[in-house]
Amino acid sequence: MAYTGTTAAILSNYQEAMKTFFLPAVQEQLNHDMILADKIDVNEEDVFGKEAKIDLHYGRSNAVGARADGGALPDADYQKYKQCTVNVKYNYATITLSGPTIAATRDQRGAWAKAVDNEVSGITRDSMKEVNRQLWGCGYGTLARWRSTESATSYTLQKKYYGNSVGGDGFGSTFGAKYLEEMTSAVPVVPSALSGSSGIITVDTTNIAVSAITEGSTYDTITVTDPGVTEAAATFYVRPGSARTTAITSAAGHGRLEMVGIRGIVTDQNLDDIAATDGTNSGLADADPLQGIDVSTYNWWKATVLAHASGRYAGQRALTLDLMQQAFDKVEKKAGVGYGPDMIITTRAIRREYLALCQADRRTVNSMTLDGGWTALDYNGIPLMVDNDAIDGEMYFLTLKDLQIYRMSDYDWMSDSGGGILRVISGYDAYEATLYRYAELGCKRRNSQGVLCDLAYIAD
Repeated sequence: MAYTGTTAAILSNYQEAMKTFFLPAVQEQLNHDMILADKIDVNEEDVFGKEAKIDLHYGRSNAVGARADGGALPDADYQKYKQCTVNVKYNYATITLSGPTIAATRDQRGAWAKAVDNEVSGITRDSMKEVNRQLWGCGYGTLARWRSTESATSYTLQKKYYGNSVGGDGFGSTFGAKYLEEMTSAVPVVPSALSGSSGIITVDTTNIAVSAITEGSTYDTITVTDPGVTEAAATFYVRPGSARTTAITSAAGHGRLEMVGIRGIVTDQNLDDIAATDGTNSGLADADPLQGIDVSTYNWWKATVLAHASGRYAGQRALTLDLMQQAFDKVEKKAGVGYGPDMIITTRAIRREYLALCQADRRTVNSMTLDGGWTALDYNGIPLMVDNDAIDGEMYFLTLKDLQIYRMSDYDWMSDSGGGILRVISGYDAYEATLYRYAELGCKRRNSQGVLCDLAYIAD
């Protein structure tokens, strides 16, 4: 027989509030309080089961052309398409309410709502930060890159775009410890055998639980719990559970559990080459191409990348107005005039570089207001915006119309067969509830996206 006493009644109030009052606000915030989540269209119609199928248009029909009077008509041909698959990723956020907290609200009007609000508001902010970080990543969860081991419990992390003394330069080199300041949980991921065709990653199970951070100009130092692996060049850190160890025989993408983001899409590489790199060698035995389309086979499945003359991460150069216009023109040429790019997004440091150029050139910089209240600078009639998680030293020229967030459904509370969303934590006087969403960022045209990278800047 189900328990129907006072605590059950209070739980019913909690659950009703979480479903009808808090959930719509959570959905609104997570879907619209981040610029990428707000401006990239959502697609549920093309998701079947755990995946979406996209037909990529890459070639035109050859059945056109001029002929002589009486000449043979062009042979029939067709438009060229390649089908790809977008597999959704699973994101969760769990709140906990103690039994005494729940019991203490039984005689206080509105107290139960406040108790829920504190937890739901907090987990929403945390989820928003994590999802936005993922929307800028490559799917492997990079939080930081190892630089050196000072002792069993002290490590330094890379913080330079170019010229890090150990470990090579790559995605995550500029992060330092910024993603470990408020959320201190992390585990090391050690890539090995990158020089051949048998590269793998080993994900440690020890949470290093960062307890102190000392910031520096070229690297940050963290104090941690001693992990169970030995760090080496190419080591990076991820949230516990957000990546998996791979083997030579692993399927493509086996180790990648987070959503793909802008860094993984706007590039001319496969995803594993971005995450697993020591600056000289990169890539895993289980090559992990975006949406299953390998850039080494399909040259058209590459974004426009304007890198340093010596190569990406091989140097830095000053931002110039001409470089910006080159990037804009190259993307516009691929996307089509009036179609793309339709947004430029970068860091505050690079925006300052741009404003200084305009001031020196005595150019007037106009601002614009977008739907949703977002403000931006006007560049060639499109918004130039900043994002907290945008990548240092890089400026992205996006065609948002060719990006979509494929999801099975909107954010929701995980429920049992009876619709209950609060469940007892076995062995504890406490209850928990889990917010979830199954989704992935996908791309319909990779060559309509572009990045101007290897830019010099003065760090914030």
